[in-house]
Order: sequence, then C-alpha cells, then structure tokens
Amino acid sequence: MKKRLRKKYRVGEFKELCFGFSFDYKGDVEAPECEQFLHAFVENCIEANGLNCDGNITEDGCHIFATAVDPTQTNETQRQAVKAWLEAREDVEIKTFGELEDAWYANC
Repeated sequence: MKKRLRKKYRVGEFKELCFGFSFDYKGDVEAPECEQFLHAFVENCIEANGLNCDGNITEDGCHIFATAVDPTQTNETQRQAVKAWLEAREDVEIKTFGELEDAWYANC
C-alpha cells in the first residue's frame, strides 16, 4: 500500500493507538474534593504523561479513553503510568483498564 493510502486509512506507521479505562470515585461527586481530584487527574496523570483524554462521568463511574498528543506515539509506558497513578489513589476504584488498541478500528 502506498504511503498516501496508509496515511489516509491510518495504518502502518500512521496507526493511532488509544486505551480505555473506567473507574469509580469513592468520594462525594458534589464535594470540592472531587473537582480537586479531576484537576489532579488531568494535570498530574494525563498531561504529565503526554496524553489527551476524552470521556464522560455517569452514575456508573468515569469512562475515559486516552491517546498521546501525537496519537501515533501512544505507548505501553504511558498506559502503565496512568494505571499506576490511579491504583495509588485511595479514593478511586478501577473498574476496567484496557490494552492499547487501534483508535480508528477498535472500540476505545
């Protein structure tokens, strides 16, 4: 496949990886501590590891997927850093934590 097509279809060296995870925040989501947790999560966990994230917060918990700022550079080290950060928190219970997947052709 020509380079132009590999780039268009995001395969080969243009493959973009992501990983998904979900967790419960054990504290009161209405309390200021939850907002502090979310700021710490974004700054100290996501941005500090060169990642972007998207997701939602529902009654079932937080459902997030993350990818590197340059999605072709997402790696296992970043995934493990996020998992370790969440596991170190006493106010978080990890529900699921997925493997690296193709962001365009998988269900991240």
